[in-house]
Amino acid sequence: MGPPNPAPAAAPAVVVESQPALVARAAQRASRSAVRRSAARPAAVALRAAQRSAQRETKKIQEVRRAAHARHVAEVRAAAQRRVAVRRALAARRAAARQTTVVVKPRAAVRPVAKHRAAPQRRAVPKRRAVTRVRTSMRMSSVIAYARSQIGKTYRRGGEGPNSFDCSGFTKRAYAQAGLSLPHSSGAQAARARTVSRAAAQPGDLVVGPGHVGIYMGGGMMIDAGNSRTGVVYRRLYRGLHIERF
Repeated sequence: MGPPNPAPAAAPAVVVESQPALVARAAQRASRSAVRRSAARPAAVALRAAQRSAQRETKKIQEVRRAAHARHVAEVRAAAQRRVAVRRALAARRAAARQTTVVVKPRAAVRPVAKHRAAPQRRAVPKRRAVTRVRTSMRMSSVIAYARSQIGKTYRRGGEGPNSFDCSGFTKRAYAQAGLSLPHSSGAQAARARTVSRAAAQPGDLVVGPGHVGIYMGGGMMIDAGNSRTGVVYRRLYRGLHIERF
């Protein structure tokens, strides 16, 4: 009789988790994933907000730069137009002066005629006056051109250029362009001139008010160093001013 059959080995035990444990573990994994997503989301939102803010600031800077460039271009064009206008005015006055000189010379050549001595003498007086008017307007054109070129300069009490002026310092420097040496005082300057009516005012005349002087530009306008707020400005004559001429 043979040996007895050995008993079969027992199978290893398999641990089977219960359904509630599986559910709890899945919930834990989902919770950790949600936490990671919630931690990353504010950073992305903040990054997008910063990018939008940077874009807005860049647009503002570009708009400011474009506006400044446009103002600069407009100022350059206005200055060029003023220079062209001054040059044309000077050229017109010089042409008028040459024409007047040509007209005066033939009259001077008639003087030797002995038959009518009285007639040349009567014509000689208007001729001298015409030459005086031409020379005066040519001198005033340099005053007017200088005054226009100083528009926008600052006001400073006691200043007489080149970068800042008070009212009498401005007129002193302007009339010096025509060879007139004036004191640095509005009252002393007015005392050297004679009063003319507004209807007879000419460009280059002195505009006088209480403690103030400026330069008449024609058409009811003047240029003066008004005050620290306006600086040297082109503006209309106001009440209380009168015209004087050197």
